[in-house]
Amino acid sequence: MSATPVPSPKSTSAQGGVEQVWFFDTSALVSLGAHLPLQQAVRETLSVHRRVLANAVVAELEGLASTPPPEGRWARTALGQLDWLGRPVRLDDPVGTDLALEIQEELAAGRGLKHPAEHYGEAAIIALASRAQTLRPLMLSDDYNARVAANVRGVRALSIHKLLHLMIKQAKVSVVEAAEFADALHAVGRSPDYTAEELSSGRLGRVGQP
Repeated sequence: MSATPVPSPKSTSAQGGVEQVWFFDTSALVSLGAHLPLQQAVRETLSVHRRVLANAVVAELEGLASTPPPEGRWARTALGQLDWLGRPVRLDDPVGTDLALEIQEELAAGRGLKHPAEHYGEAAIIALASRAQTLRPLMLSDDYNARVAANVRGVRALSIHKLLHLMIKQAKVSVVEAAEFADALHAVGRSPDYTAEELSSGRLGRVGQP
């Protein structure tokens, strides 16, 4: 893997002292672009860990930025929020790009691609994360199929709502704050409606899986 994660002094996990590194896909960054207070809370929580951003994700955001609102507006906002993720890294060729193309085809699930870059941002970040060595890779993704593909390759993938559940458990946000963030995403069509109790318990259905 050619990625050079953004370093942090306090990024070891509880699992044997193995250092965490977080990978971010396009869908998660678009969701964060839809609500600034949520983006700020996630940034504060995850800034203590190493972070990786892929060139392919930036390219996909740039493509989405030219699409109609509201998604185009969220993508443009997301592009202005990337500084904390460090310099984007390029996927290694041919091993990384071949793996990304394989994952892209898997995510398409037999359906034709709307354009060559569809699903490629998610595929590229999974290709990077699944080959992280000596680190514990985690991925933030609001795409269920991408989370499944990541998990089967040894990458723990979480939706933003699942991350909110963990933030509640770690006392990073209150239940009320988490519910307000979830309500904001629901109001703009980025997620189903979840109660404070569901966020606190982690019983989030498909959004909390796999």
